[in-house]
Amino acid sequence: MNRRQFIFRSVALTLAASTGYTVYQHQSLQGSDNAAVLVLDALLPAVLMGALPAEMPAQQLALTKTRDEILQFLAYLPPSQQQQLQQLFDLLQQDLARLALTGQWLHLADLPLSMRLDLLLSWRDSYFSLLQQAFCGLRELIYGAFYGQPHHWLALQYSAPEFNP
Repeated sequence: MNRRQFIFRSVALTLAASTGYTVYQHQSLQGSDNAAVLVLDALLPAVLMGALPAEMPAQQLALTKTRDEILQFLAYLPPSQQQQLQQLFDLLQQDLARLALTGQWLHLADLPLSMRLDLLLSWRDSYFSLLQQAFCGLRELIYGAFYGQPHHWLALQYSAPEFNP
């Protein structure tokens, strides 16, 4: 192989690799608008395990209402936190990023509930502060949306404060 062939093959290989990466990114980012919905639908049952109603229809209703409350509340967060959460949701939907963050190739919704809970607990105990921050942020967001609903207050024996007009 002479020098000209080597340079030509190197350029061709570089173009092929960059094209493949671009196509992969495009395919993995399709539907990133739904990334928050898909991630929350997968993680909510694991985080709220034990607090959800026993009946399946009531459980699904509580999960859906909590997810919708979270999605509405995201608009009230500071822009930097909104961006960080959206990046986390997007990363958890991309195959390679999910593999790096979770150690799992499967989508979060395809994992058994116990594995999703173990994943979150591993983030809590991780040496990486970024994973700890992701765990704490998601947990606080989910708990706030779930227990912020007035019909859950009775189980907590909480009554809303009354303010004098």
